[in-house]
Amino acid sequence: MKKVIIILLIILLIGAISIIVNKKSNSNNETNLAYESNEIADENNNDNIIINENTNSFVWEVANPLDVNVNSRVLDNFNNSIADTEITSSIIVKDGKIINEYYKDGYNEESIFPIHSCSKSITSSLIGIAIDKGYIESVDVPVANYIPEIQNKDITIRHLLTNTSGIESVEDEWYEWRASENWIQYILSKSMVSKPGSTFSYSTGNTHLLSAIMQKATGKTLYEFGKENVFDKVDMKSIKCEEDGQGITDGGNGYTLTARDMARFGLLYSQNGLWQNNQIVPQNWIQDSTSLQFKRSTGTADYGYQWWVRTFGENKYDAYFAQGFGCQFIFVVPEINLVVTFTSNYNNDSNSSMYWQYMNNIVNACN
Repeated sequence: MKKVIIILLIILLIGAISIIVNKKSNSNNETNLAYESNEIADENNNDNIIINENTNSFVWEVANPLDVNVNSRVLDNFNNSIADTEITSSIIVKDGKIINEYYKDGYNEESIFPIHSCSKSITSSLIGIAIDKGYIESVDVPVANYIPEIQNKDITIRHLLTNTSGIESVEDEWYEWRASENWIQYILSKSMVSKPGSTFSYSTGNTHLLSAIMQKATGKTLYEFGKENVFDKVDMKSIKCEEDGQGITDGGNGYTLTARDMARFGLLYSQNGLWQNNQIVPQNWIQDSTSLQFKRSTGTADYGYQWWVRTFGENKYDAYFAQGFGCQFIFVVPEINLVVTFTSNYNNDSNSSMYWQYMNNIVNACN
């Protein structure tokens, strides 16, 4: 009987030892798994930190108008006043921050807008970069160096930039020009109506010749060159552009993008071409292209290199702007770090004076 009891005790003791050993082993395994899991989590966290540290993506900062010394009541009145218009979007950027953003019902941050002739100002920036990089010698190079078929050999790139080429405008034959098989040939077939450099005559044909020159000079379309040198660098991810039948970018009328990307482009210019410590557009080109290059005898604004120039506000701050058919605008008032964009659904430009008043009010609100 004693032997039986001893055997039972030994069996129980062995079982207890086995349970203790297994528990310890399981505990160690769980600890190891937890440790490995923490290592993976730490690695993932480190990866996230590295990604965050290395990313240069631009993120808009939104601020209260009062934080940048702008009269918020004026902006409230502004928003109320545009509600019954054909304005589809408007963004006001002060000191690099969005202080007012409006979208008509049916539109939002992701909406893509055709900016029509605002495209010309984008093309201007790319010409400046091409000159800076040595693809084009200067604005005084004859167009014939790139387009030998041109009728007047005295026309220079400067004349195209300032709409003073002397070539008859295509604006009055817009649909015929756009329906033609070869846009460049159509432009070159137009008569010379004035001496190059003497007379301002607005023509998208001038800008299309600039696009063709860029393609000859760089070996890339204007749009490809833009993506490489501007659009991708400033996160203008929405921007696209049409082209003619010969694959030449429609740099005078063809760009489409979001309102925020319009504001990005305006902000780039207001910062003298600098973006996150990188000089994207040469500073001297910003100065030259947005300064008075040709004083017009009529109208409400003069002209730079594919930018309109005038003053706004009681203090008559120097400003420049891109303008597109149907009242699309990118306004820049550098002295007060102000950028204002508009997209609209008007079928002509007869309402443009309304935007001058809006700009005067917004500029005055910044004082």
